[in-house]
Amino acid sequence: MKIDYSKVMDKVKFWKRAIETAKDFTGTSPPSVFVGRYGYPKVYVGVLAPPLQQEQSAAAMLDSPERWYERQASIEQILNFRGQMIYSRFVSPVKNASGRLVETTKELAMVKKPTDIEVQLKKQPKFKMTFDTWATPIGNPAQVTNVQFTENPSIERKVDYIVSDTDAKAHDATLELYKYGIPVSRIQKIFSAGLLGVHIQRKFVPTKWSITSVDSILSSQLIDHLKDYQELGEFRLFSNTYLGNHFEILLIPGPWRFEVIEAMVPESAYQKIRFYSDWENYWGRKTYASSVAGGYYAVRMAVTEYLDKIKRQAGCLVLREIDSQTYYAPLGVWVVRQTSRGAFENESDCLRFSSLDRALDTAFNRLRIKRENWIMESSLLKELRQQKRVREFLPH
Repeated sequence: MKIDYSKVMDKVKFWKRAIETAKDFTGTSPPSVFVGRYGYPKVYVGVLAPPLQQEQSAAAMLDSPERWYERQASIEQILNFRGQMIYSRFVSPVKNASGRLVETTKELAMVKKPTDIEVQLKKQPKFKMTFDTWATPIGNPAQVTNVQFTENPSIERKVDYIVSDTDAKAHDATLELYKYGIPVSRIQKIFSAGLLGVHIQRKFVPTKWSITSVDSILSSQLIDHLKDYQELGEFRLFSNTYLGNHFEILLIPGPWRFEVIEAMVPESAYQKIRFYSDWENYWGRKTYASSVAGGYYAVRMAVTEYLDKIKRQAGCLVLREIDSQTYYAPLGVWVVRQTSRGAFENESDCLRFSSLDRALDTAFNRLRIKRENWIMESSLLKELRQQKRVREFLPH
């Protein structure tokens, strides 16, 4: 995706003076931490906070994808939330990291609600933003010399207990946090801060990797559960659009199978459509979904949550169509997760069909890219057609 950087920075330019004149400040962190990946196994690690104190409700919105979707925040609003925070960072090895900055960062990752922190920087931040298809935009980096809490941070007893259990595997600890009701975006921060797993294996995990790891761990566990459920007896079609991302999610009677296909709407009739797709059969994947990447596991998370909720097993075809004119800056994998989750929120919006062809007709009528293009890209539809042809030769 091409980013019009001047257009993006114009949305947050009113923060420029406040950012570039900040050096030593007290700010209200949402709370938020970020672990980079460049230079691995030595990476940038840091905390994010605006250079001013805010009310808790306002500060919480600075880093809460679940709230952003719930309130249908615009791209401009999200850039505003992200653009006002300073990324106060330091370089750290991912393993055996120690020191006051490390301990404060780890503790902040556990905190439940916004908290005030005092930050001392080596010099003023650079007014800039970086974008990634996985993580939320990160702005205004600066080298930090000291960070400390100005108040006792609020940490749930359950979170403290799970983090303190250095004998539990990271996989099991992640599941426990999810079962307890900790939002996925918070679990990803705790995971990234290296607070889960057996003691000798704990380390900082780049935020990009932690996002996909948590979605993969949780959805894999849900898949194991739903394979014991009765198969869905009808085709169900769900649809949702947010920030220029349109999803058609078709549940298909039969065993678990899953495919995601995504494409950018071409700006002209002469522009070639570029598709990205990954899929898995009943037995799952043995390799990373490198084409759709993190979005694959994010939407799989949403689909398996719904199937677990209704106690049914089904196949699933997900079609994502992106309007680059509307979605002009990548905001992170959370857009995929929350928009997919939103498709399942209202059961009354679900359309039910007795045949695959009728379900597909409806889905394709709501997409701008032509039907035949999607069908040519789908491994799942090819498999379904092949199975149909085989059944025609079987004795009745």
